[in-house]
Amino acid sequence: MEEELKCPVCSRYFCNPVLLPCFHSLCMVCAVQIQELLPPFGQQSGGNCGNSNSNSTVGVLDEAGAVSVGSEQDLPDIDKLSIVSETDSGVICNSRPNSYIGSLGFGNIFSQASSGTLFSIRCPVCKKIIYLDEHGVQALPKSSILESIIEKFGCGSEEQSTEDSDLIKCQLCEQDSNDASCMCEQCEVFYCDSCRERCHPFRGPLAKHKLVSPCQGQMLLKKNKTKESKCQEHVDEQLSMFCQLCKVPVCYVCAQEGRHINHDVQALGVMCKTQKNELSQNLQSLSEKAKSGTIFIQRLKSMTDRVECNCTEFQKNVIEKCDELIESIRARRQYLLDTLNNEKEMKILTLKEQVSHCTSLLQRTTGLLQFGIEVLKESDAFSFLQISNALINRVSTADENFNREIELTARVSPKFELGFDNEHILQSIENMDFYEMKAPGQPVIIPEDCSAENNSVTIAWQPHPSGIVETFTLELDDGNSGDFRVVYVGRETMCTVDGLHFNSIYNARVKAHNNVGESNFSEMVSLQTAEGFAVPFACLNVASNQWHRFV
Repeated sequence: MEEELKCPVCSRYFCNPVLLPCFHSLCMVCAVQIQELLPPFGQQSGGNCGNSNSNSTVGVLDEAGAVSVGSEQDLPDIDKLSIVSETDSGVICNSRPNSYIGSLGFGNIFSQASSGTLFSIRCPVCKKIIYLDEHGVQALPKSSILESIIEKFGCGSEEQSTEDSDLIKCQLCEQDSNDASCMCEQCEVFYCDSCRERCHPFRGPLAKHKLVSPCQGQMLLKKNKTKESKCQEHVDEQLSMFCQLCKVPVCYVCAQEGRHINHDVQALGVMCKTQKNELSQNLQSLSEKAKSGTIFIQRLKSMTDRVECNCTEFQKNVIEKCDELIESIRARRQYLLDTLNNEKEMKILTLKEQVSHCTSLLQRTTGLLQFGIEVLKESDAFSFLQISNALINRVSTADENFNREIELTARVSPKFELGFDNEHILQSIENMDFYEMKAPGQPVIIPEDCSAENNSVTIAWQPHPSGIVETFTLELDDGNSGDFRVVYVGRETMCTVDGLHFNSIYNARVKAHNNVGESNFSEMVSLQTAEGFAVPFACLNVASNQWHRFV
């Protein structure tokens, strides 16, 4: 959560944060530093503005960053809450409240630009350009929820907190005020040690009062001050409604008689509850994915250890087999070990990189989760709604992209899918190398080599050209198109089965095995036994549906 509480400009904890229309926050000092005073509008366009009374002029930044000028009449469907679309062009007009629908037209906004009183600021996060009125960043709303969270967790340097507490003076000293040592929550008065003993003793009715440190007292005063927010236009009215169109809290008078009269306005408490419920659901979903990400990272770390273990075992196997060979293969053995070590380093490096990537994503996700949880704890609806929409979008985006970004499958396997065989003749030593272990291919039955004599059948097959085969399994049915049963398991490629029924058709199939897996069954072949004496037999190739007759 630490990164959520730092300014993108100064990379320090927010100090007096303000909220931009794009829902990113900046320190007030940083916002003042990066805001720019726009030159007169006629100088921007490089020509005469014309008659501003008849046609209001609109300045738009194109994709190349140049400023173009057009007439308001040429843009009948333009969103008058901003000069141009915030999502399409990256330009936002924030001369609020004067730029709302029904108040000032574009001519009024650019009349400020022509007099040199229009400011702009580029958001350092999303790079959108925001136009401000003559007040500049001073008119931006304060992000009180960010400030509250920072104060709650005591973020920032201890020296700064000490300096702030030194600035708080006793409110009852008659001449030179001493530094305050405490504040009474009930009286809301700061006392030094001497004034507390004299004016606020720990006895009588004052014994039940609670004293806190000056810093805590200052935070309590700020919190109490913001509990009831007042409307800026109707100072006697509380902000009890929320305008869905303008995304700002309004009072009852604004909703009934002011410029929000035709807008979709909801109760502030209802909107706050709805947004909190939506944010809670998104946070819960993201939390579950973060939990699965944590478990996956642990699996990756354990797989790294298994790579070491499997590599050690494989090395022993290689060394044992190489020791059985003559002196001439020692150079080749070193080559095999180097290849294996390179494979090990590649797997370890890949897994470590994936662990680092997943850990970085999980840290950002955890920070966003913690920040969202703390936002949910905010009791002030006005403060919460300042950033709720943006936070919901961030959490939803993070939730949607979590599985794709974290890659919940290992990039490499901890197993070494390699094999080693020392049965090759000495002439093949020069070509000896690792071979990739995989399941064998489907064997092929050779109908020409199959036969049937009396009550026995002989089946011949050959392995698939690719893959290593350790054993074959031959299956035969019951001679009446019933279930298959295993009649042979071994490494031979021909098998004779005796003791079968006369005058019956038997279907046979075969499959191959190795340490990795097994192949599919081959195409079936049908063989007919004799009718009690020697007769020509027929062999049916099911794949081609042709009979092969032999005498």
